[in-house]
Amino acid sequence: MERYEQQRDLYYQGLIARNDVLKAEDALAQAIVRINEDKRWLAETDMVITEATMRDELLRLPGLAVGGYSETAALLRFNGGALWSVAFAPKIEKFYFETFGHPLPISALGQTPTHDRLHFDHRNAMDVALHPDSAEGRSLLNYLRQAGIPFIAFRNAVPGAATGAHIHIGKPSPRN
Repeated sequence: MERYEQQRDLYYQGLIARNDVLKAEDALAQAIVRINEDKRWLAETDMVITEATMRDELLRLPGLAVGGYSETAALLRFNGGALWSVAFAPKIEKFYFETFGHPLPISALGQTPTHDRLHFDHRNAMDVALHPDSAEGRSLLNYLRQAGIPFIAFRNAVPGAATGAHIHIGKPSPRN
């Protein structure tokens, strides 16, 4: 940012060519893209770490019948009976956009390199960066339950490991 601003000031003073400012502007745009990709990667990693750490708690919980719902201090689960595939994600995105006027904050849609590294099969799941107790999170969970779409909503961060409160849409991601 600083380099771009310096180049812009020099251009306005007539000391450098416009092309030099355009190069600095392009470098700034590329840096912003990299920063945003890194932020997304960190958030995705945080959420996958949360899922991996909470896996033991999930395995200790009793299974849910189709349509079953359970809630603990750390997570909410719903075993919806609807057929679910990431191909249906646009329907959820449309609901969310029409309700809140901005895009659904999807942090992982299907399998990602982070899921590969941690050996999770996430091909038929998506993660949404919403706290399940927020107004938007509660609205999304209500929509998913009404549509019969299974989910696991993680309320808590994992101390020392992740801050990944989020909503996992789809069946739990098994280890491969």
